[in-house]
Amino acid sequence: MVEKTPFLVKIYELLTDTDRFAGLIEQIILFSIRAIIAVLVFLAFRKIIDILMKKYEQLDKKDSNKSLHTFSRSILRLTLNFVAIMIALLIIGVKQTAFVGLLGGAGLGIGLALKDTLANFAGGVILIIFKAYEIGDFIEIDGQSGSVHEINVFATTLNTIDNKRILVPNGLATSHQIINYTKNKMRRVDLLFGISYNDDFKKAIKILTEIAESHPQISQKIDKTIRLRELADSSVNITFRVWCKSEDYWGVYYDIMESAKLRFDEDGISIPFPQMDVHMHNPEEEIVPNN
Repeated sequence: MVEKTPFLVKIYELLTDTDRFAGLIEQIILFSIRAIIAVLVFLAFRKIIDILMKKYEQLDKKDSNKSLHTFSRSILRLTLNFVAIMIALLIIGVKQTAFVGLLGGAGLGIGLALKDTLANFAGGVILIIFKAYEIGDFIEIDGQSGSVHEINVFATTLNTIDNKRILVPNGLATSHQIINYTKNKMRRVDLLFGISYNDDFKKAIKILTEIAESHPQISQKIDKTIRLRELADSSVNITFRVWCKSEDYWGVYYDIMESAKLRFDEDGISIPFPQMDVHMHNPEEEIVPNN
């Protein structure tokens, strides 16, 4: 049976053994120097990385894909930081074989812990390869909509209409429906106008046709659809479908709404609103007097 030596006895033996104590002090000093050098080297690498990223930002991107540029920029920064950490660990004294073994042993745990992060990275690669959207596109993902500001390694940033910044994980983007409103050059404006049953619907169609033909941003090369759609409960509904450039969509939408209301008012065409007739019932009136 091995006899256990008390901890304080071991300390005393170490302090009284001059050679062992000197060796320990030497190791501590050497490790401290390496640690200081490693920190300084890491900080120097961070400065170099910042300079390189600024140089990368100054590259001419007019003829390049902006989405690919932002994605590659984030990958480059991540890779350079990883290299800086490895160099710092090697300076401290971590052996390459030990470092590789540590990464291999921790690989499974890291993979499980960072499965969502890895899914986001894979999603970013898919988005870049298949070009589901690019910088500047107006999109909607899982109910969140806005113009694409950046596509990074793990997430896509959107700017909403009211200038809010939304961060959407790339994994969420690839696992949900993506609606891209600006990918195609042309977009159809769909409107529905309801007029009174007492008004002339042919006259209303003529007014809407004149508005569509006179608007400079509405395409006159693509067929328009301005027809009677349905006889609803309280109105005669007219379908209004025209085409315009994607970037002109909202301008055309609001112009048509305003022009239609002004022209309908000028020509005496009314836009009905829901009404309810209330009949008061008096139960006493139904009482039949006894003869």
